Amino acid sequence: MLDYYSIWPFFIELGVVLAIAATPLFRAADSPPIPASGRIENFDGLRGFLALSVFFHHTAVYHQYLRYRIWEFPPSRFYALLGPAGVAMFFMITGYLFYSQVLKANGRPDWRKIYVGRIFRILPLYWFAVGLVLMGVGIHTYWHLNVPRRMLLLQIARWGAGGVFEESWINNYVNTSRITLFVTWTLRYEWSFYLSLLALAIPARWRWPGLLMPPALLISVIGYQLLATQTERPWICVALFLVGMTTAALKAAKPQLRLRRNLASSGVILLLVLAFLVFTDLYKPPPVLVLGAAFFLIGFGADLFGLLTSFPARRLGNISYGIYLLQGPVLAVFVANRSIRALDLQSPLGHFLVSLLEAIALVALSTLTHRWIERPGIDLGRRLLSTRNMKHHRESMTPA
Repeated sequence: MLDYYSIWPFFIELGVVLAIAATPLFRAADSPPIPASGRIENFDGLRGFLALSVFFHHTAVYHQYLRYRIWEFPPSRFYALLGPAGVAMFFMITGYLFYSQVLKANGRPDWRKIYVGRIFRILPLYWFAVGLVLMGVGIHTYWHLNVPRRMLLLQIARWGAGGVFEESWINNYVNTSRITLFVTWTLRYEWSFYLSLLALAIPARWRWPGLLMPPALLISVIGYQLLATQTERPWICVALFLVGMTTAALKAAKPQLRLRRNLASSGVILLLVLAFLVFTDLYKPPPVLVLGAAFFLIGFGADLFGLLTSFPARRLGNISYGIYLLQGPVLAVFVANRSIRALDLQSPLGHFLVSLLEAIALVALSTLTHRWIERPGIDLGRRLLSTRNMKHHRESMTPA
């Protein structure tokens, strides 16, 4: 039986998107954003599925809004948890990747390279998304100035700060954040984590303190939240980053440890099924530990029976930032069309057909922006670093 919140169409849509992503039309997505040694291929392939999970979560949210004018999580537990699960594991991947760099450099990484790399990795596509937001605001306000010009410039500047500030209205348009589907909130936590690395790297100057610090902090945060009268979202997000850091520490301590792929993959599936069947909110200590265990298994060999290392999965992983960041504008364009709205509301089959078309359009747009915005931005950051390093080298070679 098919209804608006049936689960099986989600997997069919994923399969169709994977099949399309494997075609030569998406060759521009072949280059990873940041090629680097020591990356785990499973995590690279996982990214695309996480971003698409957030997207399909939002298609369910949007459908409910179109039908009932209610903007909140859908009544389906599966679709309600898809988004939080995707974001949670994104945070874990970030914690893993950057603490791995810290450990590899014995607590003294090239901070300039890290921060310049982050700026040129995140901001170019983010600014493109902000441009789409401004265009949407202009269309909805009929390009009429509803606030003083100085206030408008301040509002735009806050949006342009890379997600550091909370999303706010622009030009008194109350649904400004709906254009992005509120996804930029995660960037604020990402920037906070990058800054915290300066302090977190200090224990990593010594082997055992660097390896023991992440699990010790994770246990402390989880314990604190278990004893707290109310779960606090910021602390749960800290725990998610610490899960990734703990996995990185375990990987550094046991670099040769590899689990049996099929057995580990079965474990990941069972843990994910458990999380979706048992919990109604993934931002609490117990589900964090369940998702963390699944993440650990992926880090040590679980590739979901080859799915995470497949060719199309790696392509989707390469463009995952675009899939995550640009889903709001794509959905906004589709639902603005009266015929598409009618098809979405006409029947469950129509709804899933629309969401599939939206997914394909989003992947296509993300591929284009990966080729023409993300990679040029990353390359520009590298050239700036290279130029500065060459200049510093020449100056050091010049006799006093």
